[in-house]
Amino acid sequence: MKNYFKIFIALMGSLIFLSTASAQDFSEDGAQIFTDYCEACHQPGGVGFEDVYPALKGNTFVQGDKEEVIYLLLEGRAGMPTFIGDLEPEQITTIINYIRNSWGNKAEEVTQDEVDNAIEMVSEEDDGFGPGN
Repeated sequence: MKNYFKIFIALMGSLIFLSTASAQDFSEDGAQIFTDYCEACHQPGGVGFEDVYPALKGNTFVQGDKEEVIYLLLEGRAGMPTFIGDLEPEQITTIINYIRNSWGNKAEEVTQDEVDNAIEMVSEEDDGFGPGN
């Protein structure tokens, strides 16, 4: 019986280690994209500039409808640029998930399929302003 318990504990430890390693990899990639593309406006820690660039930390929009967040990054809005031409689809997914789950934010992760489908929809729009606008 003691052997089963030891095996169980070893398996649980391995699962915890693997899930922690995955989260760290995701956070490192997202943190780098944030630093490169978002931090100048939204500031370290996602605190923003009051009345200029919104805080991402604790932001209900960021943590809300994931489809709206995806389209915001793809199309831009009110001074925020579009990222459809600057980031690869995988990077867009990573940065959205990073922002939605950093600095105390807790939101459902977006999938690569959701981002890919949104990119396809935006790319098909013929509004005369090019992709993402």
